[in-house]
Amino acid sequence: MRIRLAQNKDFACIARLHRETIRHVNSKDYPEDVISVWSGRTKASRFRNSASKVKRWVAIDKEKIIGFCDHDFNCELGGLYIHKDFQGKGIGKKLVKKAEDSMKKLGCKKIKIMSTVTAKTFYQKNGYKVIKKSSHQIEDKKVDVFIMNKTIK
Repeated sequence: MRIRLAQNKDFACIARLHRETIRHVNSKDYPEDVISVWSGRTKASRFRNSASKVKRWVAIDKEKIIGFCDHDFNCELGGLYIHKDFQGKGIGKKLVKKAEDSMKKLGCKKIKIMSTVTAKTFYQKNGYKVIKKSSHQIEDKKVDVFIMNKTIK
């Protein structure tokens, strides 16, 4: 497994991985109507259009994208999605570390994340603290999330 910066050719694979992870992993913590709206808005164009606003990495195994992570330029981790067959193998931890190191180079002292219910425990194991429970609006659905942060050195 290797990690590299995402490239233009990756957007369709990233979108597919995003949709599949929501449908197969996040579905255990969210109702079907939320999963449908959340996964339904995911398209390659969405990732392509946001490429200049974030720094995004992909994890690759045997030339297949098995995970991705990104952050903006305001010290906020944007997302972390790992293929359902590769969860629990340390890939998420490596991707988050890559993003944290990048944000540290940008001068970030504290990193913020809006975590899903599904990922909350993962982030806590990686040093993030819950600040508050909140909700995130996706179209007409409210998605339960946790605002978390981590001080980096």
